[in-house]
Amino acid sequence: MNKPIIANVLKLALTTSLLCTTSFVHAVSCTGTPADPKGSVSQLKDALQLATNTGTPLRITGTYNISTDIKIYLRKDLIVDATGATFNGTSSLDGDMFSFDAHETKSKECGAGTAKMNFTWKGGSFDMADAKVSTVVPYTSLTPANKQGTKSTADALSVRGYANSLHKLDELLIENITFTGTQSSSDPYHLAGGDSGILMTGALKATIRNNNFYGVRDAAIYVSASAGTGGDSTWGDHYTMHGNYIERAFDGITSKRGADNIQMYNNTLEDVNVGLSIKRVFSGSSWTATNVTIRNNDIDTAGRAISLERTNNATIKDNNITNLGAQVGNNNNNRNKYGSQYEGISLNGVQGATITNNDIVGVTGSRQSSTTTWGIVHRSDDGRSTTSITKTGNTFSNLDNNTKYQ
Repeated sequence: MNKPIIANVLKLALTTSLLCTTSFVHAVSCTGTPADPKGSVSQLKDALQLATNTGTPLRITGTYNISTDIKIYLRKDLIVDATGATFNGTSSLDGDMFSFDAHETKSKECGAGTAKMNFTWKGGSFDMADAKVSTVVPYTSLTPANKQGTKSTADALSVRGYANSLHKLDELLIENITFTGTQSSSDPYHLAGGDSGILMTGALKATIRNNNFYGVRDAAIYVSASAGTGGDSTWGDHYTMHGNYIERAFDGITSKRGADNIQMYNNTLEDVNVGLSIKRVFSGSSWTATNVTIRNNDIDTAGRAISLERTNNATIKDNNITNLGAQVGNNNNNRNKYGSQYEGISLNGVQGATITNNDIVGVTGSRQSSTTTWGIVHRSDDGRSTTSITKTGNTFSNLDNNTKYQ
């Protein structure tokens, strides 16, 4: 065979090989049954991708030491049972541990098209104590030098259901996971590795329940609407978070960017800078949250126990807030963006709310005289006054002001 023919044959073979490799990277396979990786990190990534390529449930066992983001494109239903599995972020992990993302083209592969999918994750222990911290956590100056990362996200479980023009995520359920962010059970939140425990955006319905979080650099549970093509909070509502235990976190549970129909109930939080919150992030009416219920939660030791920003039609009832004014994160002073005072229920640009049967108790002893504690706070936010607030049956103890208007 002459040299030009040989060259052409080799070129064709190389091109074919590259095309096949590219297809494999994007799709892994569109058929087959995902197998339990049993401790293999490389097989874990492929198994998860195959599970959503095919919509086939996946069982995960074993221990995994993860040094790079395990990135999966959402396609068909993903159903994972990781009960008993352990996922450890190494000191090389700079970014998310798991990121499950919608993609405007890749999420359509394997016959998935534009159809929406459901996401279910059950169980597993996630340890981010050694992992690098993201660049956008609160008070980055507190991050130890050896944990300073370069990425804008470093979450244990990150699920993003919307990408450009493709909305992929229908319903989400995450339950029974355990997250550990600190080396010691006494370390404050700012010594934790990673970022948030669970981050989820863009679901049409989400339930996050019965999870445990110990030492979280940002939010234990962070849910958000996703911005649509018009730049507003188009995708994301009907989020329910209940039965979760959280200790030593900057944020306990927070919902952002105008997600509507939010419920937070039967959660227990201890030593959190902000306990349960609605945060607008951006300015303007497009980022207003509507229909929020926060009930039957126990919050012990918080800077702002319950905090709502730019919210309409809220119900806050039957919550127990204790030790208001106690040290949070081993810090003598409160890290409160509204001032140095500690706040039980903070209403910021809230219009239409019923505040009923909440018990707010301040700290005693020397901290009582050295701190300022307010029970229910009314203030304007983002150009909106707080109006139409009904308060009945609330009880207050050991506070400087039961009700404060700013």
